[in-house]
Amino acid sequence: MFEEMFTTHRYHAVELVIYALKRGFRKFISVGGDGTLHEVINGIFYQKEVPVEEVTLAVLPAGSANDWTRMYRIPKDYDRAIDVIIEGRTVCQDIARIEYSQAGVRNSRYMVNVAGIGLDANICQKCNAAKNKGKSGDLAYVKAAFKALVGRTSNPTKVVIDGKSFFSGKMFSIAFGIGKYSGGGMMQVPDAVSDDGLVNVMVARKVSKIKFLLLFRRLFKGTIYNVREVMHAVAARVTVITRRPDRVEIDGEVVGTTPITLEVMPRALRVVVGRDFK
Repeated sequence: MFEEMFTTHRYHAVELVIYALKRGFRKFISVGGDGTLHEVINGIFYQKEVPVEEVTLAVLPAGSANDWTRMYRIPKDYDRAIDVIIEGRTVCQDIARIEYSQAGVRNSRYMVNVAGIGLDANICQKCNAAKNKGKSGDLAYVKAAFKALVGRTSNPTKVVIDGKSFFSGKMFSIAFGIGKYSGGGMMQVPDAVSDDGLVNVMVARKVSKIKFLLLFRRLFKGTIYNVREVMHAVAARVTVITRRPDRVEIDGEVVGTTPITLEVMPRALRVVVGRDFK
């Protein structure tokens, strides 16, 4: 049995997935971009009636960035992407549960790709505002990055990884990655592995805006770890506390503010991948 459902408002995909699971559906195709995928993932994990092990998820890329499908080598061409879904090659990937603050209340969401704090989240906020005006594509992310950079000031921050202090100082930006791509092909966590039970953490210390501009291309080349102001590690659990509340984004969606706690759920979801993914 096959049935299509269309979203009509924000977070509608969460409701539709929960409804479909209750009706017996176990295989899903998310048609859209990373934002739609984020909602589908949260629908799968918010509900507790159906074991997640019974669910298989495929994605037909139809968004502006499609960073998750970029990682799994799923073609942008619809016909070829459909062939990938029909072939049904699957892997089990990690998912991260992130707790954050929203209007003074603790909330949580599930991450399938990349999340961030500071400049990273500010870029998403600017980019989403541009999308609401009908502007999208990889160039929109670059423009959003430069706009976000203008107003960014470093924030005193403490990062704790697996119970041990990892960073304490002024933070410019932080990224957490199960996947390696975000922002239309940027690689803030270029060595992320989607099924190793760990999240890759990148912390950028205070850096001059001029130097950031000069180093911006490194984000697309995957060489950001070579920058002196950048620290990186892998972890199963991360806590971030900031002096001032800082924006938090999950899979490109700005959801709230710090403090956050992130915990990895190893190999929690079966997903369809491209034939060239290794």
